[in-house]
Amino acid sequence: MTAPASETATDALTSDGATAPDPVRRVPHPPTARRLTVSAVQDLGPRLRRVTLTGSDLAGFRAWGPLDHVKVFFPGPQGLVVPVVEEGRWVNREDPALLHRDYTVRTFDPTVGLVLDMVVHDHGPAGRWTARAAPGQELATLGPRGSALPPLDRDRYVLAADETGLPALLNWLDRLPTTADVVAHVEVQDEADELPEEALGGHRVTWHHRRGAAPGTTTLLPDAVAGTPLGDGTVWAWAAGETAAVRAIRTGLAARGLRRDSFAMTGYWRRGVANFDHHSPEA
Repeated sequence: MTAPASETATDALTSDGATAPDPVRRVPHPPTARRLTVSAVQDLGPRLRRVTLTGSDLAGFRAWGPLDHVKVFFPGPQGLVVPVVEEGRWVNREDPALLHRDYTVRTFDPTVGLVLDMVVHDHGPAGRWTARAAPGQELATLGPRGSALPPLDRDRYVLAADETGLPALLNWLDRLPTTADVVAHVEVQDEADELPEEALGGHRVTWHHRRGAAPGTTTLLPDAVAGTPLGDGTVWAWAAGETAAVRAIRTGLAARGLRRDSFAMTGYWRRGVANFDHHSPEA
């Protein structure tokens, strides 16, 4: 999935009590609904597929930040119901026939299309659709509603994600220079879910395996981040995944003295909650 930097440093306090500026620059985009066609599907692993969407509706599409995301609308019993935007407002958002989930924009190139990395699972319409995805099928998207441009000038980057946050983490690795001091932790089921080195932007990733444990039930990521040195220079920490794990990471970093203008954390999903709103204060 994919996601915004919903927990950032807005109105963060410095050590002397002054308000620190938000290090994340935000650029709004007009809400735009698009009807698109699957042009390609690539298996990146047993539980991750890369889906490329194309169509004339992609004219004017913008996605500039590593965390930019779109709402993806899937066909339901009534077929594909598309969001309707009028005068900048999503007017049919309460229509029960709309089936949607949020996904990080992996890449966008007008000559290639909109690329999304989507997790395969057997619960919910999104995971089941992804398992059967094939060229020629149609989806709809809404957004991105804006781009979040985090700082790229820190001395050390500490990144952590599960499968749902992996596309955004890969975006980070693509944008950071190979000389950057990056520590990246990713939680997956087992070795089969690891990506090859050439997909990691020249950076090293430490893979943590659940070994059959259900997603959202381990402390692999909080433990990994807790054991990561922050160094003596400036730090930017980012994490995305199951809400309880992300909250534990955030709490642990704060306890180690990392200021809120030095991290962005987002709970993309919550165990046992369908269609969790990652924009909510609970994320």
